[in-house]
Amino acid sequence: MIPYDDISTFFRGYIEQLSLSVDDIADVTGSAADLATQTVISEKKLIVCGIGPDAAGASLLSELLQQGLYRERPAIPAIELTSRHITSLDPGVGWLTQQLTALGQPGDLVILFATSLNQVDLEFLSSAIVKRDLTSVWVGAQGTGPSLAFPGADRATALALSQCCSICLAKLIDISLFGTLEDAT
Repeated sequence: MIPYDDISTFFRGYIEQLSLSVDDIADVTGSAADLATQTVISEKKLIVCGIGPDAAGASLLSELLQQGLYRERPAIPAIELTSRHITSLDPGVGWLTQQLTALGQPGDLVILFATSLNQVDLEFLSSAIVKRDLTSVWVGAQGTGPSLAFPGADRATALALSQCCSICLAKLIDISLFGTLEDAT
């Protein structure tokens, strides 16, 4: 078996979807970076969430906020709520809803990676977010706030795009808080 055809098919689909999504990615990540910056400056909580396969995007964003990627700088405080080791998404959604209800306070920002969630799960989490008066940004699905859904993308492509959004968002937050990358040199 030669994997070239499978790999090239994936990347062709990814590049096509990225091309279709770049304007939305730039718009939503720019808005999300502004929200995250204001959240950090006002000493509210920045909560980054993901369940199952979406935990990777949330973990990546949290790590980049803590460690940085482009320069040495102070860590940007973020709470990571991820559930990677679950057999089905239902217990993870219940756990995440419980955590948001316990930790979230008005004015906190939730960045939720939600590519793998179904409509019922999205509504369940949205309800908890609205109930606690949290601000939210959704990556991979349409939610109650700025959202980056990738219509027409298969799940693998949507997950890959979510990872890219993590990197873009971390970079924009870094620049917003600490100045342009040229200022660091």
